[in-house]
Amino acid sequence: MALLSDLISRTRLELGDQPKEFQFTATSDGTTTAYYLNNKPVDPFTLLVRVSRNFVPAPTGYKLEVDTGIIRFLNPIAVNEVLTVNGTAYRYFSDADITRFINTAIEQHTYERTDAYGSRVTMATLPAVEEYPIAILATIEALWVLATDAAFDINITAPDGVVIPRSERYAQLTGMIAQRQEQYRSLCAQLNIGLWRIQVGNLRRASKRTNKLVPIYMPQEFDDGRKPERVYIQNDMIGRQTFPSTIQVQDLVMNQGDSYSQDFILGAPVTNLEFSAEIRTYPNSPTRWVAFNVTIVDVQTGRIRISLPQQDTRYLPVRGFWDLQATSSVDNTFQRTFLRGQTFVTQQVTTVE
Repeated sequence: MALLSDLISRTRLELGDQPKEFQFTATSDGTTTAYYLNNKPVDPFTLLVRVSRNFVPAPTGYKLEVDTGIIRFLNPIAVNEVLTVNGTAYRYFSDADITRFINTAIEQHTYERTDAYGSRVTMATLPAVEEYPIAILATIEALWVLATDAAFDINITAPDGVVIPRSERYAQLTGMIAQRQEQYRSLCAQLNIGLWRIQVGNLRRASKRTNKLVPIYMPQEFDDGRKPERVYIQNDMIGRQTFPSTIQVQDLVMNQGDSYSQDFILGAPVTNLEFSAEIRTYPNSPTRWVAFNVTIVDVQTGRIRISLPQQDTRYLPVRGFWDLQATSSVDNTFQRTFLRGQTFVTQQVTTVE
């Protein structure tokens, strides 16, 4: 599982764009409302603004231009008052810019990729080994932005014959981009991931009667009496697009015979809503395995808790499907599905009666 904070930190390390602390001090003249902090871009979440000994809150007291490093007060500061600003700044990009580069890199790196169970590969399901290639791809995106800015620089020639070759910055950036692209391509080729991965297909037999693929099972020894274990291999044809949906996908992993509980935050008030969730063999299946116990923990934030007691997880299938639906206690015609996904159950060995 890849974390956005880790990817941001790694991308900043590759760019040499580490955060630095700064302090800005100025004496007000009674009319000025905008001050340049001598640092940009600025992290707005670490900014501490004081006028003399009084703290100024945002955004009621001032507004910050993150990319330009300019702070604007809504009203002029009194004459001879000392303005002190403490915060964190970066060399090239803000966290919002780095996040945009990382999101673009993830979309390209995981394009048309699904896991063995048919779910789209996202940042939450990325293996740890792919974090570094994504950081390199995000670094390439950032370097192209710097190269575009450097492309407007022209050489300066002084009357005495001194030449300042400002265009060399663009040449250095494009050279660095080429090296980084080769590094990313090499890693993708060795790990078979990303934009340069090799598409591998498995020849499988389809049933002539049902036109469905015949399942594959793990090979076992002759005297192995265990139940055969099915192998879920990647089954996405080249060029296949995942089914478009506006419902958030959340897979559940639980243990057979153990109690289960998990919280979800929907991010909106859930007043006058009643929730229900079930596990079925497949969508629209007539067989319902179990219904979750759904509890509203916080109405304002939409915090929902689903749970199952021990006896309800004892006979669950290895793989199933579930969703979380809400109906209105006021309007009988309202119904909405908030979450959907698959359930994976680890089989139990030790049983407690």
